[in-house]
Amino acid sequence: MDFKRIEIIFLVVFTCLNIFLFNAYKQNQHVETVKNESVSQETLILREMHEDQISTPKLATKAKMGYYLSSRPTNALQAASKHLQSQRTNFDDNRLYSSFNRPLNPKDGSYTAALKPLLADAHMITFGKHYQYSKRFSSKDRLVYTQKLAEGALYDERGEIIFHISNKQIVGYQQTYVDHVTTLREKEPTISEKQAVLALYSNNAIANGATIKWTKLGYSRLLDANNSSVYIPTWFIAVENKNSGNIQIKRINGFSSVLMKTSDDENLANATSTSS
Repeated sequence: MDFKRIEIIFLVVFTCLNIFLFNAYKQNQHVETVKNESVSQETLILREMHEDQISTPKLATKAKMGYYLSSRPTNALQAASKHLQSQRTNFDDNRLYSSFNRPLNPKDGSYTAALKPLLADAHMITFGKHYQYSKRFSSKDRLVYTQKLAEGALYDERGEIIFHISNKQIVGYQQTYVDHVTTLREKEPTISEKQAVLALYSNNAIANGATIKWTKLGYSRLLDANNSSVYIPTWFIAVENKNSGNIQIKRINGFSSVLMKTSDDENLANATSTSS
């Protein structure tokens, strides 16, 4: 009787084990199928891009990490700008406009070197240490400095300094500043550089014969709600038109791969520089 009971128990255990192994096998097969389909889809898109004569640099396949960020409008920039000297300033729509009393004339032609001490001087540039030079968004008549956040670079019209150049002199600037930035969620993986470019092509946002000049991952504004702004990781992709040679900067949502509207900021929507 005891032997019969043991035999039944073993039979039940082996039956359950077989069911478990079968389900595990099917699940693994499903994962492999999805993975293979993903690779096949990627290969198909790359083939279509090649047929459309679209050129790209070597694209990274590793995902990065990012946050959903939030900020509220403050008067921090306007309040701090009261201490500025040797310039004429005014505010309009949360943007500071300034004209230097004496234009800056770089002796060696290096504008960034000439601006370095000004950015470190709170009496010349408010919160200057919170910005970094971005050659890719700059041109011969403007120098663009983008705001640095603890979570990464901010590429948005609400966090930048644009220095104006006239007759080889820096004559003034305009500035915006994002303050009180907080994280809304835990850190999440973003899509890779390669996935971003493929998503851009899939959205019919790359013309035949175009060249991808460079890509850059940074934060940009997703939406405004309840007196707050939400910022997300965004892939900025510079696309050079084959016929005109113009470079337009496209944006891809770093989390969802969705094509985002072109930035309203001309400095972040068009480029003339192709180097880093």
